[in-house]
Amino acid sequence: MLRTLKRLGWIASLVAGVGSASAFSLLGPGNEAYQVQDLGLMVPNWGDLGAPKNIGEEYRRNTPVIYYSFDEQFLQFFGSNGVYAIDQAFAILNNLTNVSAYSADLSEFPLEARRLNYRAGALGLLDLKSHTLSLLTEQLGLGDAVRYVWNLHNRFIGGGGCPNDVQYYIVKRNYAVDPYSPEVYSSYVNGVLYSYYVDEQCAPPVPPAAEAVEIAVDPFTDRFTPVTSMSLSVFDLGDFWTGLTRDDVAGLRYLLRQANANIESAGPGTVAFVTNTAPAAIQVLYTSNLTLLASQAFTNDAATLQGLYPNLSVAYTSAQLTNLVTTNVAAYFTNFPWSPVGTPASLTFATNYDTNVAFVYYHTFANVITNTYHASSLLTVLETNIAAAPWGPPNTLVTNITQRTVLTNLAGGDYYIIPTNACGIQILSNLLTKAFSNDFTAILSTNAAGATNATGGTNQSIYSLSYRYWFTNHALAIFPVDCVSNAVARFTGVEKIRFVRRDYDSLINQFFEPVTNFYPMTILTNNAYKPVVVSRVVTQPDILFTSQDMAPGPAQDPAAFGARAVRNLTFNPANALPRLAGPGTIESPTLIAFNRVGPLYYNVAGNVNGFQYYYLDELAAVVDITWGSYDESTNAPVVYPDGSSLQALENMLLMQVTSASLPTGAVGVAYSAALTGSGGQPPYTWALAPLSGGLPTGLALLPNGTLTGTPTGADVYDITVRMTDAGGRHVDRDLVLTIRP
Repeated sequence: MLRTLKRLGWIASLVAGVGSASAFSLLGPGNEAYQVQDLGLMVPNWGDLGAPKNIGEEYRRNTPVIYYSFDEQFLQFFGSNGVYAIDQAFAILNNLTNVSAYSADLSEFPLEARRLNYRAGALGLLDLKSHTLSLLTEQLGLGDAVRYVWNLHNRFIGGGGCPNDVQYYIVKRNYAVDPYSPEVYSSYVNGVLYSYYVDEQCAPPVPPAAEAVEIAVDPFTDRFTPVTSMSLSVFDLGDFWTGLTRDDVAGLRYLLRQANANIESAGPGTVAFVTNTAPAAIQVLYTSNLTLLASQAFTNDAATLQGLYPNLSVAYTSAQLTNLVTTNVAAYFTNFPWSPVGTPASLTFATNYDTNVAFVYYHTFANVITNTYHASSLLTVLETNIAAAPWGPPNTLVTNITQRTVLTNLAGGDYYIIPTNACGIQILSNLLTKAFSNDFTAILSTNAAGATNATGGTNQSIYSLSYRYWFTNHALAIFPVDCVSNAVARFTGVEKIRFVRRDYDSLINQFFEPVTNFYPMTILTNNAYKPVVVSRVVTQPDILFTSQDMAPGPAQDPAAFGARAVRNLTFNPANALPRLAGPGTIESPTLIAFNRVGPLYYNVAGNVNGFQYYYLDELAAVVDITWGSYDESTNAPVVYPDGSSLQALENMLLMQVTSASLPTGAVGVAYSAALTGSGGQPPYTWALAPLSGGLPTGLALLPNGTLTGTPTGADVYDITVRMTDAGGRHVDRDLVLTIRP
């Protein structure tokens, strides 16, 4: 009777689960007591880095932008075609939108995305893009959806021994969190119903001792394989994926949706900007003259600047020697030989140019906020001319004053320095605004030394030229913003993760230029969502691809060799709920290494049933799997290492800006110059490098490399241009641009 009831209950559960259309498994550290090798979990020979987690105990990434790159070992073996294959895998993930934006049943995605290239299968090729895509779903927190439908939780061997007296507990670790599922735990993967049998080995030489093995209830059904299940034998040689399946996206939606709020860390290298809104925290902050700071920063090193501005934080400084042209204009009064007797002295100007070698500095400030991003400010020019009137009586003076306002290429506006006890501010209001000016007399000339124009004095002529710089001083009421490193809060899912490729300089793993990201994260607090700005300094790739020889040797068992790729997976369980295995986060950096041993031939000699067999020649050898790239077209597969791909890579290493100089321009005259480059993968995209000096006002550098516009200020400009090729690699070059008056 009990057996009959169990059977009826099992059938009822299958009927109840028919409506479940999609399901997924969650991956985390093997930190639960039952997750041991003997029960088929955390098995090193199977490449296990984690184990299935129960619902609500998931591990995920909560960084919205992740950087990846390649080292020299990868590039030497896989070349540019291997890079392209990895880029294709990331493109599939980047093409996803916010996970909550998809329909409830995820009908936008197919149940099956697997295809077969027969030629690649005959060659014994394993698709590099597809394998990478599977590894990336693991890095995002998804486990093997088919393998973890059923799992052994307990295995008890009674007094009768194994296999006669063994009892088991089996649990599900596959979930269908969607409106069409009558229960959270599911037996379906991409619409295929799975049951299990217990494979008991008792005391095998290599674990596991027992495992719950999934079997399709309908033996004739197609097994719609999710990308997370590449370890299954159903993914044969020559197979490849065109994209993610419905269940893969279902898992990502569960992990990344905003409604999934977990107590977790913002991650290493992050700083959260938290505003102190207590009334007593209100402060007054004053702005100051940006023109003065900019001019002093151009000619002073970091130490001198910090002496002038004690609270200034200089994050980076570069210096270079250059030729500075100084223009000196002198005014004087003179009587020309041809002037009539009694004519007042004439005002005359003399211009001298002086060239000197000097250091100029380019600083990056960590705590300076300005209200301008362009070198432009207003300047008032005052000219005063006092002279005797030729038509008036003796000792009669006439004073002429002219005033005009011009736009200069000086940095204009005002700035403030973030207080040293804060990492930012929130401006509440502007309490007071005052306008200030600084006057500078550039030219002063007279025709009589020591004389005055007092009553009865001589007819003295005086000329002066003064500049008046303007700036506005604001008194701001602020709340200080505190910096919290590696903040812990109830963060929501980030909805979408974007993967950005950022190469090392020259592609060959010498220097990774640090990147600072600012992005919003959302905290669930007091039953409401609260946005928080987070910055993250990336000093190395989050995911780095490499290659290495993984074949065993010299006396290891070849049967234990099965690795195509090795990788690490860093789980942070520090904020797991009490007495639970999660939730937690997955953190960078990650290293993914592909096997680069090349064609590997397997031969064997041994005694089977009393007969001696020798399979010791090339004809009898079994060739191990080889990496390749292929698709649904009739194009021949790429087999790695690919010679043409390596040649293309060498061309990338020779990438350079070939423009050696720029033509001279003139104020008010239309200017155009085309930058040129070579190597890499055209087309190129051009821009100023991050630490470049500014262009003359009126000029712009277009993405196609054309420097165009009409300059309005004369000077010598030191700029650094950046050329980026179609593969995302870039190279910088310093150029000098001279604009004549």
